[in-house]
Amino acid sequence: MTPPVRELVGRDADLARIAELIGLDDPRGVGVVVSGDAGIGKSALLARVSADAETAGWQVAWGHCVGQSGSGVALLPFTELVGRLHQLAPDTVADVATTRPALRALVPDRRGGTTEQAQPGQVGEAVHALLTAIGEQGPLLVVVEDVHWADHSSRDLLTLLLTRGFSGPVALVVTYRSDDLHRQHPLHETLAVWARIAGVSHLSLEPLQDSAIRDLVAQTDATLNADLDEATAAEITHRAEGNPFFAEELTASTIAGKPITGGLSRVLWARVDQLSEVAQHVVRTMAVGGRTTSHDLLARLVDLTDDELDRAVAEAVERHVIETRWPPAYAFRHALLAETTTADLLPGQRMRLHRAYAAALTDDPSLGPASELARHAAAAGDLATAVAAARTAARADLAVGGPVDALAQLEQALCWLNEDALERDEVSLEASDAALAAGDVVRAVHLLQDRLDHPGPDQAPAMRARLLATCANRARLVDMPPADAGLAMTTEALGLVPDDDRETRLVVLMAHMQQLVDTRDYAAAAALGEEASTLADTLGRTDAHTEIRTIQSRVIEIHDDLDALAVHLDGLLRDLGGRPDPLLVRIHHQGATMHHRRGELRRALESYDASAALAHRLRLDWAPFGMEARLIGGLTAYELGDWDGAEHRLDVADPLLPQPGRSFFEAALMLVRAGRGEGIGDDEIDAVRSWWHVDGLAVVLLAMPSIEHFGNHGALDRALDIAQDSVARLDRTWGRYHAVVRLAALLAGQVATHAPTLDGPTLRRADALLESLTERVDVIIAQPQRGAHDGAVNLPDTNTETWAWNQRLRAELLRIRWRTPSFTSPPLEDLRSHWQDSVAAFDRYGHVFEAARSRARLAAVLRASGDIAGARREEELARGVGERLGATPLLHELDTLATTSSTTTADDPNALTPREQEVLELVARGLSNGQVGTELFISTKTASVHVSRILAKLGASSRTEAAAVARDRGLVP
Repeated sequence: MTPPVRELVGRDADLARIAELIGLDDPRGVGVVVSGDAGIGKSALLARVSADAETAGWQVAWGHCVGQSGSGVALLPFTELVGRLHQLAPDTVADVATTRPALRALVPDRRGGTTEQAQPGQVGEAVHALLTAIGEQGPLLVVVEDVHWADHSSRDLLTLLLTRGFSGPVALVVTYRSDDLHRQHPLHETLAVWARIAGVSHLSLEPLQDSAIRDLVAQTDATLNADLDEATAAEITHRAEGNPFFAEELTASTIAGKPITGGLSRVLWARVDQLSEVAQHVVRTMAVGGRTTSHDLLARLVDLTDDELDRAVAEAVERHVIETRWPPAYAFRHALLAETTTADLLPGQRMRLHRAYAAALTDDPSLGPASELARHAAAAGDLATAVAAARTAARADLAVGGPVDALAQLEQALCWLNEDALERDEVSLEASDAALAAGDVVRAVHLLQDRLDHPGPDQAPAMRARLLATCANRARLVDMPPADAGLAMTTEALGLVPDDDRETRLVVLMAHMQQLVDTRDYAAAAALGEEASTLADTLGRTDAHTEIRTIQSRVIEIHDDLDALAVHLDGLLRDLGGRPDPLLVRIHHQGATMHHRRGELRRALESYDASAALAHRLRLDWAPFGMEARLIGGLTAYELGDWDGAEHRLDVADPLLPQPGRSFFEAALMLVRAGRGEGIGDDEIDAVRSWWHVDGLAVVLLAMPSIEHFGNHGALDRALDIAQDSVARLDRTWGRYHAVVRLAALLAGQVATHAPTLDGPTLRRADALLESLTERVDVIIAQPQRGAHDGAVNLPDTNTETWAWNQRLRAELLRIRWRTPSFTSPPLEDLRSHWQDSVAAFDRYGHVFEAARSRARLAAVLRASGDIAGARREEELARGVGERLGATPLLHELDTLATTSSTTTADDPNALTPREQEVLELVARGLSNGQVGTELFISTKTASVHVSRILAKLGASSRTEAAAVARDRGLVP
């Protein structure tokens, strides 16, 4: 219900502003966030706006977040909100619930009764659809108050509503208490997201001017029929510091004869202290329950007759301590009143009241949510009841799409359970499920591993088998266990499953099959897959059967039979029928990987985006495959040359993205930054590197931009360091991996760029590291590629990415020899051929930026070969890409090439004479001045003069640098 409307003092400008923001006279879809200190007048302001809106023909609905009561209930304000809308437009609510059944989880009297778990995304879609539908009937004002107390799911849903907005006249106003936001308050991160949503307005209520506070004091004085003197009024104004609620409380306390203490808690308690003993008992009982308590629950707790309770409530209302609500409930006029009253209770009083609450909620669960029973039972020392209630609350949270809230409930339950309690097994599994749904894979694994490492003395073999299998399955999503740990865990699990426990055996079989696939034991995996499929059919588990087929698709992919994989995945998609199933996120992701391997990058990006979009719809953005779809989708956009699109996908502001996922996105975004020549801080690199021990993906994602960044900034030693460290880490984590081809090529490119100026030790170190990496690459490239029926297939057809980077590596290795004065220069024809192959490979793969870089280096070779027209053609194509992407290092490389024309023009004072050209060619071959003189039949002194002039014209400080500059400009082969 809308709070009671009171006369506003000093808020005319704020009232006009918020009326303008919501479009009171011009209804439209808007979002407004209102902030201010406790008691500053947010509720009073919005009560007036709501009343004005109703007068203007708007529908108005409020939802409240609460402090203690319901703090663990997912989407509690939306339950209240939907309840109010059900009163305003029951037919519309019914119609939307028919087409979007997830809404039923929020309809009054049905929140705890739904038996089918609603997907988080479905609940969000349902709420948005309901608000839109009611808005189509007429303007709708929705107020969600006090979101500093909001649960994670409510904050998430508000973000969805504010981001999506409304096409019709729906105004969504959200308030929060700014002085409640401590440094680690979860709302901080959400507010940062809201601040970046286009179209969302923000209004901060500032303290009132002293003149307004004086008016408010006078108004309160007149209401209470008192006559404060000027000095007292001035003192109240001074102490209130612009807070109207503080001013009202101080005034009322002063009139009642209480001293002005300066402590708001004392002032607030003074109001309660004026009540009769019975009324105080009612207020104290309410305070333990939180800000709002239903009439039915309160009646069960206070042991008063209906008349006695009514009189006590009326007294508290008259004294402005509590207010009435509908459906019948009572709320403290301000949350600070409830907090102050609770703090005043003695420990024994609190214990007895918590015990009474727990008993009442146990006898009649309809009186409150299970999370409240858990809270009160735990406070009363009844931990068994608290654990059971927390598990029930977690299931309710999952039913409305709140995995983070469910995880909090279950972890709290684990804190209440003894380590030897058998129930810890089930609760650990449930908590791991919630963590996985929330995208915190590391937490999901740790919860299971902790129970495996600390089992109770009576842990059942079947339960341990389930814990082992689940832990192995989830650990493989990152790189946490040693290479063979997962297989060892599932092998142990198979030996523990009782013969008659078919459900557990199916779970373990699927997990063991996945481990066999990961370790490339395909024959054993196939045999196990047949057994698992038969068992799934026997048990009628179609979901398990589909998952088994999804695991089998990995076998097809590893055998490089991409045509067969496409048919297999299409069959899975048909069987799922397009329904929003979390398994569909994984299938789209796998299809995207297949397209990516084929070099069909646009189709890959479409599939990655489809996977990420479905994960978002299901509110599983950061669950494993949904998160990776967005991540690899961003990298694919980078490859396609859509760097803005890559940034859009990779620049994640969501505070709920857990580690190490956040580091993945930060590292991937560094690749765009390095391509543009932007600086990357050592602290940023170190932050991502701290997660190398968890997942090899973090290693690859950081190594690529770091090599580029250090190379671009002349720190080749550091590029060599991180390349060497990353390979050593990946050797331990992955063993054999295609990423080594890309890393070797990137490092070779930076070594070639700096080759003319490298000192001996650095050059020898780079040469040794590249030789080692190239040997690894040779092994990868030499592996037979097998297709359908074990027929041989070409690497370019099964992995265009690896093929392209291999072509690039070979060209860069020749470029190192070409640009290093102490090495024998390779034939220009070989250089040209290899760089043409690199350009063609990246063109086929679709990597726009790397194709452009290969063209720039091909252009240098063409200039050296005398093909100036061909060089210019390649330069222009590369420059077009560099300018569009803002790729500063690439443009700098092209600018260096462009100076060639100025050094070969006859009328240029810096142009070389024919004799100087002859001397330069000999110098580039490494000949001394004496040897040059002998070769050209001139004196050593004359040769020295020519060399000095050449150095001056080329702007070089040494013979070695002159040779390098000459090669860059195409002056010598």
